[in-house]
Amino acid sequence: LAFHDALTLLPNRRLFNDRLHQAMARARREQGRLALLFIDLDKFKPVNDQHGHGVGDLLLQSVALRIEGCLRGSDSAARIGGDEFVALLCNIYTPEDALRVAEKIRVALQEPVVISGDISIQCSCSIGVAIYPDHGNTEQDLLRIGDGAMYRAKKAGGNTVEISAHSEEPLALDEVASAGQSIVRLTWKAAFASGNPEIDQEHRELFRLANVLLGKAATRGEFREQFDAAFDALLTHVVTHFAHEEQILTQAGYAHITEHAQLHQTLIDHALGLRHPADDEVVTLGTLLEFLVNEVVVRHMIQEDHKFFSLFSNIEGKGPV
Repeated sequence: LAFHDALTLLPNRRLFNDRLHQAMARARREQGRLALLFIDLDKFKPVNDQHGHGVGDLLLQSVALRIEGCLRGSDSAARIGGDEFVALLCNIYTPEDALRVAEKIRVALQEPVVISGDISIQCSCSIGVAIYPDHGNTEQDLLRIGDGAMYRAKKAGGNTVEISAHSEEPLALDEVASAGQSIVRLTWKAAFASGNPEIDQEHRELFRLANVLLGKAATRGEFREQFDAAFDALLTHVVTHFAHEEQILTQAGYAHITEHAQLHQTLIDHALGLRHPADDEVVTLGTLLEFLVNEVVVRHMIQEDHKFFSLFSNIEGKGPV
């Protein structure tokens, strides 16, 4: 009982983490590949609301059996949340191997589940795929990146498979040398998590794009076009994210949404001033760091965004740390 989910009899998060740790150690030793599939049911809550939790439990049991039926004996599935499952695929040779299994699971789960003579439930899923060592070298990286891929699949409308991009960079605290210059990288920490998965995923992407920009800043003199493109990509993401965050906060009834939106506009105006400085002034790396670290991360994300964390603290497993 300490290692298995009582409803589906699948391994729980505790046992899954242990199996992942062992599989990663074996993959490193044998220079092999493994894959994580993050599986989240689409629109599971309406099933519970319409038919009751008893029907929802029967659906989850059917989902567990179908997932296991798509796996090999060497693979492992687990239930890690209410309607969240994960599959560990050991000894895969190519990313396509993992995608084939993910697609097999997606097709299996979209088939109707007959609960009784008059109740038939059809519930699709969103699947995110992360592969070692292609997308991450640590258990934490794979879990974070795979979870992010699953949320992108869900955001795209669900009933789809999303694999992590090869260019996705791990957000680890370090200093890197680029063209002979040492630059500080922004670091995503658990304390930044708001509890809303969409906001948190967009914040992680903001960190990634900011780190790309800092890397390009070190070689701006030689590769100005790459620096400009990285800056434009970050600006585009920030504008889109701020608008989406304001929409989410408005729907959640955030009392200070007007002031928060004004702070967003101030940051956008400052960023535009750095991107297109007056009189062809050159923006230094120090100025860029001051803006990204002190204004965006410290003053806005840590101090201002933290004020709305309580709106999402009741989401199981997603509350602020």
